[in-house]
Amino acid sequence: MGGKTSMHLPKKWWIGLPVLFGLAYFAQGAVAPRLEDDLRTAILSRVAQSPDAIDRPEVRVAGRDVVLAGISLSPDVKAQLLTALGVETPARRIIDATQPLSRATPFVLRLERRGGKAIISGNVPPTGARERLRAEIAALGLEVSDSAAYADGAPQSFPDLASFAVRRLAELDPASATMTDATLSVSGEARSAPDYDKALAALKASPFSASAVKVDVSPPRVSPYVFSAAARDGVISLSGHLPNDDLRKQVVAMAAVAGAGAAVSDAIQLGAGAPAGDFAGALAFAVGELGKLSQGKVAVSDGKIIIEGQGRHNILGETIRADAKARLPSGFEIARLDVMAGPIAPYVFSAQRAGGDVTLTGYAPDEAVRNRIVETARRNFFDAKVVDRLIIAKGAPQNFAEATDHSLAALARLDEGKLAINDSNVSLAGVARHQSARAEIAASFADALPQSFRGEAQLSTRIVGSPLVASQCGAALSELLAKSPIVFASDDSAIAAESSPLIDAIAATALRCQGAALEIAAHTDNVGIAEVNVGRSKRRAQAVVDRLAKAGLDPFRISAVGYGGERPIASNDSDENRARNRRVEIVVK
Repeated sequence: MGGKTSMHLPKKWWIGLPVLFGLAYFAQGAVAPRLEDDLRTAILSRVAQSPDAIDRPEVRVAGRDVVLAGISLSPDVKAQLLTALGVETPARRIIDATQPLSRATPFVLRLERRGGKAIISGNVPPTGARERLRAEIAALGLEVSDSAAYADGAPQSFPDLASFAVRRLAELDPASATMTDATLSVSGEARSAPDYDKALAALKASPFSASAVKVDVSPPRVSPYVFSAAARDGVISLSGHLPNDDLRKQVVAMAAVAGAGAAVSDAIQLGAGAPAGDFAGALAFAVGELGKLSQGKVAVSDGKIIIEGQGRHNILGETIRADAKARLPSGFEIARLDVMAGPIAPYVFSAQRAGGDVTLTGYAPDEAVRNRIVETARRNFFDAKVVDRLIIAKGAPQNFAEATDHSLAALARLDEGKLAINDSNVSLAGVARHQSARAEIAASFADALPQSFRGEAQLSTRIVGSPLVASQCGAALSELLAKSPIVFASDDSAIAAESSPLIDAIAATALRCQGAALEIAAHTDNVGIAEVNVGRSKRRAQAVVDRLAKAGLDPFRISAVGYGGERPIASNDSDENRARNRRVEIVVK
């Protein structure tokens, strides 16, 4: 065979074909699903490039056959898409299983805002409106939540109405805009006063008909809720918040009336959150009371009212308080009332002595004069309680304080009586303790008043009471001296004017001590030379004797004794104790 080896193929070669076919079959089974997935991905990718063609697309692939389902948004756009799919993908056949777009009747779109989030719901047309809405809302810095469904039937004005509604979300929070066919309803709360004005201006100047846009927009909520009005230099300035423009106009008109010709400066802002109750009535009261002030301020803060300033002529704080009691709506209260009385005409003052009280009423021009009047009364009325009911008010006549000083000193010498000052006219009426006091008061009352005042005294005399035995007389005189010491005007012997009421009372009591002898004993402290103190005390005792004799006591029954510092009743180790030793005593014998 030439040394060569021959190789023979088996004649039954077909025996291996089944194995080859099996391998090919299993290979095809593994590749087919991957090819279908790739085709599905390619179809969905291409569909996504035409968002206006199919809503919520679904793709089913069997081999190279494709079934495309979903909502058909636009027949024309969908037809273009199907053609592109046949060219741009390896699909063999594309079956259109989409459903036509439903028609919404009515066609409703809702936009809402809650803080930094905006919600789209209802219907949108398949014309790119969804993308525009999202972009416009996102431009406001809001997060978008979109659950709207595509539908047919949108009005022709949909794009413009929807954009107009979106712009209102920038001004309102919370906000709601509902488009129903070709009408738009906008409601919500403005984020600020400027936003409120901007929203109202935009809504009033909208390019749509009055029936197309309905508005229910409230101003921003304010807390605390404050309105104030101030009057100064011929101008009434309004500020703070009111709930609506109608009330604002009413308040401006009320301020003009209250100002009686004053200019009105209006800086009021609108705001929600006005207090419950008759808020308009509370405003009317407050602004009306401002009209009673020459300058000042009123404020309504939630349910509380503040009034402060200077009253006009004859206006007192009590006047406004009485107004509040009669006219202030329930639910509101005066939190602060600080009104200085305006100039008063006529300017009146009165003091009435009855029983153990002396009651002061009327006016004083300032706190210093008021204190002076009260102190003068307390110093003169040694045996009565002073009740101060004076009101600070301007308009007092010149030398008013001096006139009241003199008049109160005269009233204090009466057992009972009344003093009245009306501008520059002064009248004194009452009962003197004894005849000599009545004559002395009547003769000097008018002449001692300041020149600008005119005085008149109508006095009577108390009838001397029943006689007192020596023990009763001594007890009554000691009781009088216990209420107040006799004060001397200088270091010598002149009795101070403020002690005249006490001297009159001592004289009236001594006149009842018929037949009794009285020793007037004066004492000093231990300061100074003993002989000098004895002489001084003797002169002081004699001054009292002279006054009692002038009042009608028998001078032969009255004697004066000066003991100097010989009989102290307290140690002379303090100013208080030395003052106790400087005294006048009356001994009944």
